[in-house]
Formats: sequence, C-alpha cells, structure tokens
Amino acid sequence: MNARRKTVIFAVILILSSFVYLVFLGMKEGSMYYLEVREFFNRLNELGGQKVRINGAIVPGSVNYDTGSMKLSFLLKDNEMENSPRVKVVYKGSPPDLLEQEGVTLVAEGSYNSRTGVFEAKQLLVKCPSKYEKKEEEE
Repeated sequence: MNARRKTVIFAVILILSSFVYLVFLGMKEGSMYYLEVREFFNRLNELGGQKVRINGAIVPGSVNYDTGSMKLSFLLKDNEMENSPRVKVVYKGSPPDLLEQEGVTLVAEGSYNSRTGVFEAKQLLVKCPSKYEKKEEEE
C-alpha cells in the first residue's frame, strides 16, 4: 500500500470512530429516568447521584426566590396525592414565567444531593396550564 492510501484509511477510521463516540455521548446524555415524586423516593438508593427528571406539582406557598443570588427553591409533590412525600428543589437562575401560578405542574431535571437532602435542578420545565389546551366542547 502506498502512503496516500494509508492516510485516507486512517482518516476514515478516525472520522467514523469520532462519530460513533459522539452518538454514544448524545444517547447517554439524553437518556434519564422520568419519575413522579413518590417513585423518586422509592428508587432513591439505586439512583444515587444520577441525573433524573422529577414530575410534580409545586406546593403552594413554598416558592422562595432570592434575587441577589438568583437562587430559587420550592417543594415538589405528586400531582394526584395530597399527602405525598415532598422533595426540596433548588435551582440557580431566572425562574420560569409561569412558576407563580397556583398548583403549577413542573418537571425538574437534575440530581439529588444526599449530603444536603436537596434536589439540585439544572433545568426547570413548566407544563402549560389548562387554558392552552383545547376545550372539551371543541373536540
């Protein structure tokens, strides 16, 4: 084999292996558990510090936002259970616009810090209120 052909083969192998590596990283980053609050507490020991998404309703009156440090904290509970366990969520950044509405449903993405007992959210996704859904009469 001549040197040019070896260089091309090496470049193709390098590009393909880089592509496979990037696909693997993307799949690993994008795949995480999606849990309700009670499911989260039931699986807490097996999850450890793994990234998860927790779905729940914000406990009314628990939202606290410090504008100086841009630190938002609140309690999250299951949507359907009034006496469900509650998890404290802390998020650093600007709060989502719809957060102040009573009984808003939210998905917090992040990991649980077992030392502090707090779920540290990296991203908050507020579910749209029912006023944006189709009315039953239209269906």
